[in-house]
Amino acid sequence: MKKLLLISTIILFILFISVFAFAGGTKQVEKGGISGTITLYTSETLTDVQKIAEKFQQKYPGTKVEIYRSGTVEVTAKLQAEIEADSIKPDVIWFADMAMFQDLGEKGLLLKTNLPEAKNIPKKFIYMGGKAYEARLIYQIVAYNTEKVKKKITGWKDLLDPEFKGKVGSASAFYSGATLTQVATLSKDPNFGWDFYKKLAANGCKIVKGNGAVARNIATGEYYIGITIDFMARALKAKGSPVDYVYQKEGTVYIPTPIGVISKSKNPETAKAFVNFVLSVDGQKVMVDRGYLPLNKNVPLPEGVPSPAKIKILKTDWKYLKENRDMLRKKWGEIMGVS
Repeated sequence: MKKLLLISTIILFILFISVFAFAGGTKQVEKGGISGTITLYTSETLTDVQKIAEKFQQKYPGTKVEIYRSGTVEVTAKLQAEIEADSIKPDVIWFADMAMFQDLGEKGLLLKTNLPEAKNIPKKFIYMGGKAYEARLIYQIVAYNTEKVKKKITGWKDLLDPEFKGKVGSASAFYSGATLTQVATLSKDPNFGWDFYKKLAANGCKIVKGNGAVARNIATGEYYIGITIDFMARALKAKGSPVDYVYQKEGTVYIPTPIGVISKSKNPETAKAFVNFVLSVDGQKVMVDRGYLPLNKNVPLPEGVPSPAKIKILKTDWKYLKENRDMLRKKWGEIMGVS
């Protein structure tokens, strides 16, 4: 009888442990070990990133995304300083500097991932074999105030029209990664060159920090026309502001905004889950709601937006940008009269 009681007790103990372990194990399987805090360094619009972080945290309770946000130049400078000090803080990086992403990939500082959602985006937007991914499509376009500008606007050359002298706006290449990409692209293009910027400066182009400020100043009429990002102009137009824009007939500048996981991340599983979420239908729907063009094939384009296949793009030499970024900023600043 005592032996039977002992056996029964052992069996009950084993069952108790099994049930407890199963419950805990199931929780881990359901969340895939995704928990804890990750740090994101980004140049994306803060409200947009906060919305994506909020949706991610809702999907994965117990996670937290801490965000450091500034212009691309400031973000990359901060990251570079941390690399040199061997004290890299972000788990995920997301900013408009393809040249730096390529450099980080070559140095082994980006984690190669095999994300489930990668199958739903075009292969050309999977960078370095999965070390980084495009998050959505944006372009640097020419926008204008429809109450101030009555003539047809077609592209870059309209920025040089004497009619708009002193009423043209641009972001700074010292702050905006998109503008630095533009400078690297146009200055090397035989149809533009540095002469384009000399003419732009002669037309009284005003320089502000970021593209968002350019778009807002166009909406208020402080600028009649300027260079900004398509989704910013589209968002203002949707809200009823007197703003319209064109993808330049000469060709627009495509602004890659890669996202990737730092190889020295202290929480790589949650970091990978965040990037995967950005590429997912839920993440891409947030992008569309904020005015971006999605990459995921299961998410439709915003209404009235042309297919990316129909947008003419100027060629950017990323190696040239990587090797000459300081020269490009300096020369652009000298021509535009800013530093």
